[in-house]
Amino acid sequence: MKDYKKGLKKFLMERKLEDYSDSAVLKLYHFASADEGSLTLDPEHFLSGRSTFSKREYEKSQVPRTFFYLDLDHAEKIVKSGRTLYTASVPSSLVYDLNQDPENIIRKSVQPGAFFVNYNTVFETIKENYKGAFYKLPNFDVVAWFEPIEVHKQEEEL
Repeated sequence: MKDYKKGLKKFLMERKLEDYSDSAVLKLYHFASADEGSLTLDPEHFLSGRSTFSKREYEKSQVPRTFFYLDLDHAEKIVKSGRTLYTASVPSSLVYDLNQDPENIIRKSVQPGAFFVNYNTVFETIKENYKGAFYKLPNFDVVAWFEPIEVHKQEEEL
């Protein structure tokens, strides 16, 4: 019974990309130390200037990407503290739902005889047809964006 409840809780907490948008547009949230009206975030910065927050993600894959929250209620206090909130709106169709993985990209990235997912291959494959990937981290969902993107300062936190 305990395993059933645990599985049900996980199922109910799993969100799909479409759960974050009531239209064809997805709103992305990013916290930065800069305080400008707008910024261009470049994923190449991830390779050399990544924050301590993204170290574990870098261990998963070295593919350059910028991270966005989809729900400010799940934004980590350590990331928000002393930083400015920026937003961008992007077409949902440009983001691959890795949680649902409709094209079986994860399964296709596992080499015969291997017991692990090669996330470098996963993200490189997604980049061929999408500009971002939606997936779940332990405590929240993110969109990893693979191209430079302009974000705008959110004047008041939602």
